[in-house]
Amino acid sequence: MIRLVRLALLLIAIAQFAAPVLPVLGIGENIGMRAVADGLPPELPPGVFFAIWGPIFLAYLTFALLANIRPTATSDHLAAPLAVAGLGNVIWMISAQSLAQPWLDFVLLLPILAAAWVAAYRLDLAGGFDGTLHRLLACGLVGLLAGWLSVAVSISVPDVTRWALGRDVTDRVWQSLWLTLIPAGLLASAFASRISTNLWYFVALGWGLIGVIVNNWQRTELHGLAIAATVIGVWIVLRRMRYGATGAFYSR
Repeated sequence: MIRLVRLALLLIAIAQFAAPVLPVLGIGENIGMRAVADGLPPELPPGVFFAIWGPIFLAYLTFALLANIRPTATSDHLAAPLAVAGLGNVIWMISAQSLAQPWLDFVLLLPILAAAWVAAYRLDLAGGFDGTLHRLLACGLVGLLAGWLSVAVSISVPDVTRWALGRDVTDRVWQSLWLTLIPAGLLASAFASRISTNLWYFVALGWGLIGVIVNNWQRTELHGLAIAATVIGVWIVLRRMRYGATGAFYSR
């Protein structure tokens, strides 16, 4: 069974690179183009910030290759949740490119986030970083994936809220910002206190929050929102630095 999971992990890794290319082939529409079709929402980072998917997908592919060529107990333990998260990513990308339904995009993100957090929890139980390159790869992949998916969920909350209430992207911009920052803060707190001590999570989360700041300072020119996002972002990072994290240790 584990061999099938390892193989699935590799096939999914390849599919994650292939799915974004579908719009180039005339299948669906670029996600970034869809996101700004009706204007710039305050919670949406500029496109360059989503380039973080490149390192995540590359780390995922490298992990999948090593899991098949030189498997370890840790890679086998992480394979199933990472396969679920990766498959979810592929489905989400195809759905977002083809259907562009805010409620569906949000619903699909939740099990992907859950699977990434399960992988982070399992890795934390295994001891986290142990000084080896293989474990460094695992920590980087799992932390960045879990952190960036937390960003994706957080910036999807105001989007699905606007869809439900029939609002435009420029309506109630302060509410949209808080609907992003509050989930981001709660997810960060939950991750550090219950899931993992992985610092790569906060690298990805911080990168996303910087994107929100840049968006509001440079693109929407809503400087008050940019300042508020900066204050909350710094608070989230400082809280992690001051109080540390218990991670999976909490449940042991």
